[in-house]
Amino acid sequence: MTDAMAIAPRERSLRWVFLLYGLTGFTGLLAEQGFEKYIALLVGATASASAVVIFAYFLGFALGSWLAGELIGRNRIQRPLQLYGLLECLVGLSCVTFTFAFHPLVGWLAPFQAYYTSPALKLVVRFVFGSALVLPTAALMGATFPLVAQVVDQDDSSGGKRWTEAYAVNLAGALAAALLGSYAIIPALGIQGSFWLCFAIGTIVFALTLTLRRAPAGAGTQAAETPAPEKLETAGQDTWLLMGAAFASGLAFFALEIIWTHLIGVAIGCSIYAFSSMLVLVLLGLLLGAFRVRRILEKQQPIVYSRLFQFAALLLVCQFRCWDWTQALFVVPLPSFLHSFYAVELYKLLVAALLIVPSAVILGTIYPQLLASPVLKQPGRSYLVSYVNTFNSIGCLAGALLGILFLIPVVGSEVAIKAIVAAMLLVSALFLWRERPSRKLIFRAALGSALVMGYAVAWKWDRRILTSGINVYFGRTPPPPAPAAGPDEGRVVSSKMVYFHEAAQGGMTTVIETTTETGLKRETVRTLYTNGKFQGDDSAGGEAAAQIGFSVIPSFFVSGFDRALLIGLGTGHSAHALKRVGYRQVDIAEYSPGIVNAARMSFAGLNEHVLDDPSVRLLLEDGRNVLLTDTRTAYDLITIELTSIWFAGATNLYSKEFYELARNRLRPGGVLQQWVQLHHISPKEVGSAIATARAVFPCVSLWVFGGQGMITATDHSQVLEEERVRRLAVLAQGLTQSPEDLPKLVHRLCHAQLVSPAGVERMVEQLRPTINTDRNRWIEYATPRYNSSDYNWYEHNLRFLARFH
Repeated sequence: MTDAMAIAPRERSLRWVFLLYGLTGFTGLLAEQGFEKYIALLVGATASASAVVIFAYFLGFALGSWLAGELIGRNRIQRPLQLYGLLECLVGLSCVTFTFAFHPLVGWLAPFQAYYTSPALKLVVRFVFGSALVLPTAALMGATFPLVAQVVDQDDSSGGKRWTEAYAVNLAGALAAALLGSYAIIPALGIQGSFWLCFAIGTIVFALTLTLRRAPAGAGTQAAETPAPEKLETAGQDTWLLMGAAFASGLAFFALEIIWTHLIGVAIGCSIYAFSSMLVLVLLGLLLGAFRVRRILEKQQPIVYSRLFQFAALLLVCQFRCWDWTQALFVVPLPSFLHSFYAVELYKLLVAALLIVPSAVILGTIYPQLLASPVLKQPGRSYLVSYVNTFNSIGCLAGALLGILFLIPVVGSEVAIKAIVAAMLLVSALFLWRERPSRKLIFRAALGSALVMGYAVAWKWDRRILTSGINVYFGRTPPPPAPAAGPDEGRVVSSKMVYFHEAAQGGMTTVIETTTETGLKRETVRTLYTNGKFQGDDSAGGEAAAQIGFSVIPSFFVSGFDRALLIGLGTGHSAHALKRVGYRQVDIAEYSPGIVNAARMSFAGLNEHVLDDPSVRLLLEDGRNVLLTDTRTAYDLITIELTSIWFAGATNLYSKEFYELARNRLRPGGVLQQWVQLHHISPKEVGSAIATARAVFPCVSLWVFGGQGMITATDHSQVLEEERVRRLAVLAQGLTQSPEDLPKLVHRLCHAQLVSPAGVERMVEQLRPTINTDRNRWIEYATPRYNSSDYNWYEHNLRFLARFH
């Protein structure tokens, strides 16, 4: 009876510890999402941002865990629970401090990136800057698990089982943050508000740890009987194998996670919600893996690692086969009663679950099983949990960098997955060798591995299906079937992929060449896509008119034609138009190498080899980063042509801080042209974009040409001068199909204004639209909600905005 009474308080104490550690997982993941968005503002919304945050996060985890392990191993920490609570409070405090200090620091740090022209040196500088900003918080986070493990070790004798439970609870908190962060918390509170929430949770955790300050009965006796810990340097072979396994598991899993993140943009879309879904599923797989280990420990069943890795390889091969063919699941339309944003996102989540969760569950069993290793249960070795966590963090860091810097850009995701399958089979063979099985088991394992590897080598993705983009606007009611082609209607003669490029930056870029036949006339059109999303084409209609407008309309109001900056290359037609209308120097900011190569190889006829023009400077960079780092260059025109506002990261070019940056880089009398979509978006978002620009520029108008909206922002009045119009008409002759089209083109351009500067003033005053900032990122979370809508938002927006003409 006495023992039972003694165990009950300890059990209740542990439950409180597990609850607090779940909150730690929640704040850690929520903060990571915020850090990545902030760091992208410093280093650009490219793969570099993810790489920098992952590097800083896991380096901090490793350092914090190692330091905590050293202190625990030397018996320097007497109250681990209270120290853990204090660290959580400091994590929240550092997050809040980060939000207030970030923009001033960016203004000081960013120009240093321009000192280096070498991409490798520039990447090193960005890693240093990102680490300096994120590393302190990450190190505090990394120290928490060893402290919690120490508390569990003091309160319970089952060691590994309870450490695994703590790990699982932490994952559950992270899973909740991944799900609620994008769908509820960040849209409601913004990034800065989310960091304040992290601070509030950290403060609560600290306060609760103070209420649990009393050590359980018997804890002092247990601590007195514990042998002095041995040094890691003198540990045996089994200990080093444990550390190596922790490193390898982190490396393999995070290399796969980077590849999954890359592929998910192709499989279910490129919105912020698509990437959040991927993160949710990865964490769900890890959590289910941890629960699986808990059940195995309860049943005292050993894990046969050779079978585990072999089965993981088999699942990866099966899922590899599904990445392209799951696009068929988007061909079937949803019932009309499910045509809502959340229903579509849930459907996409289920599709992504087929591709990620099974393998994540199997791989997710490895690390928690290492925490239950007999090596850690030996007297005086519980502090080794911190070193296991350190080696695993370093492995995660290495795997992430391997995926971003080598696997995707060098070998491609298809070959990379096959290489990981081969590596898992090799690890399976090594474990099998240590297990010394019978010849029969060796034969069965060898045959199974040969079949798995054979399938991996034989199967190949159908790139046309994988990059079809069927998922982009999934959820809309499909149009009625077209009538049978008549004698005057075109029919498709052929359609083929003529270009494919894969990179960590820009995803999968493709060019599809389609030939149609109308009577005796044939027309061939090339269309540019990114992850299946339309980017532009070389047809006579298509996007050509809009691309002319992006260049000519703002040029009505510039004071000079010395230098222009184009953000977003596309087919290169806009860059060609800028040269045609008379800009002596044109800078192009485009971070996707696939887009650049496609413009050179597939659309050279449309853009007249503009990238080879000596007065054109190509910058393989994020557009905002170009303005941020090159403080010496001033522009007469900054014109922006992005793919879609709802793409993850696009909001960086629609925030108040960006418009302030752009205005500082414009010469007196300069003009900013900002493309704004009018389809799959409501007046609230369009109004927000216009109002945000107006919050910085004194004179803002909205023009519509070629079916696209164009915000024109200046620091001076916008008056159409007849002499300027005639001059531009002469210069733009080469942009039309025939000379007789020129008067019509000029007339349409001059009358394309939908909302005048005075109308913008009335709209802002009446509607009070949300101002989009780096801290709230409202547009990023609002715009993707219209992709599955059947409503004709384009016509609705035109009617709404015409009220303010």
